[in-house]
Amino acid sequence: MKVVFIHPSHPNQFTDIAHALAEEAGWNCSFLVDEKFTESVRSCDPPIPYYGFREGDEAFSGSYYTRSIEEGVRRGKAIVEALLHLRETDGVDLVVGHASFGTTFFIRDILKVPVVSYVELPGYFPVYARNEFPARHEHMLMDVSLRALINSSVLGSDLCIVPSAYAKNLFPADLVHKIRVQMEGFLLPHPCEDRKTLRVQLGLPPDAPIVGFAGRSLESVRGFDIFAKAALEIRHTRPDARFLAIGSESTLYGNESMYLGNLSFKRYVLDALGLGEDDFIFKDFMPRDDFIGYVQAMDVIMFPIFEGAANWGLFEAMACGIPVLASNRCFVPEIIHDGKEGILLEPDDVRGFANAALTILSEPDVRARLGRNARCKIAADYSIDRARDGYAAILQEAVLGNR
Repeated sequence: MKVVFIHPSHPNQFTDIAHALAEEAGWNCSFLVDEKFTESVRSCDPPIPYYGFREGDEAFSGSYYTRSIEEGVRRGKAIVEALLHLRETDGVDLVVGHASFGTTFFIRDILKVPVVSYVELPGYFPVYARNEFPARHEHMLMDVSLRALINSSVLGSDLCIVPSAYAKNLFPADLVHKIRVQMEGFLLPHPCEDRKTLRVQLGLPPDAPIVGFAGRSLESVRGFDIFAKAALEIRHTRPDARFLAIGSESTLYGNESMYLGNLSFKRYVLDALGLGEDDFIFKDFMPRDDFIGYVQAMDVIMFPIFEGAANWGLFEAMACGIPVLASNRCFVPEIIHDGKEGILLEPDDVRGFANAALTILSEPDVRARLGRNARCKIAADYSIDRARDGYAAILQEAVLGNR
């Protein structure tokens, strides 16, 4: 079966799955990405072919509330035209694409092949996540626009993959029958045998307790402010503790920027708490291999997530065997049983996060047990092989449904 995976960026949700699936008999996989990535990807000699698509240069209308639809439809046009060419040269039996970017918008109607869409969240749900920054009229218009793009793409697909049952339950009732839950897979890093040496290599304090936070960005929906407030609480009891925050100084999914003027959320939080840059160790968003090293250097990591369908950082931390403190909202309780693979709290429970971190720092047995259980959870339920097999079953279902 000739399967084309589509995503504008690289690497992405499908990368490891497509490579793993291509190793199985009967699967002929290739990838279609924005052409700006193709040269760098090909230079790394990937195990499957990578092709590029080029978006048109037509001007946008300038309306913020139609931006997602315009971008998605324009990208969808470029993709379906690239696929038409690919079908003539190599053949296409099935397409898998990230629908939130418009990748699957035209495919089923024009190519007449089975289509499996992928969606994280079927709308701009993060803009409703923080009462401190309520959604405005503008956010609601953007949300409806994105939902229209996603819902129409799913309607025009045979099936849709989401990473969590939480995400599935956010779809309109008349689309739920098309939704299949399958999280991506994760590799288990080699255990860190010498954390002190690792910390020295990374320029981190070799002996101090390190409490971490990680996200694609340091924004409100990820709870950076909760981490910062918890750090102040922890410092009262453990003045020797250090706090490592990984993420870009930007807002990608929330809506606090409309309330903060020219301040980033990171700067807003630090100013509000009377903290400075030197009160934390800040590291920008980084490639996975670098990220793994910094996570392995931590003693405990916090994910006070307010909204989301999944979080790669949380899964990677669990795979590293680092104790996880996370919110009890959205997708997290599907992954972590409170007290077994991690500790779950209300996302705004600053005192709870602080006390849980202090317990882990002072009780090595608890730290070891939580980390061990988390790593075992990833190995058992969220491995690359498990994800590959799950995707294979869904793709086969989509093809059989077209016969």
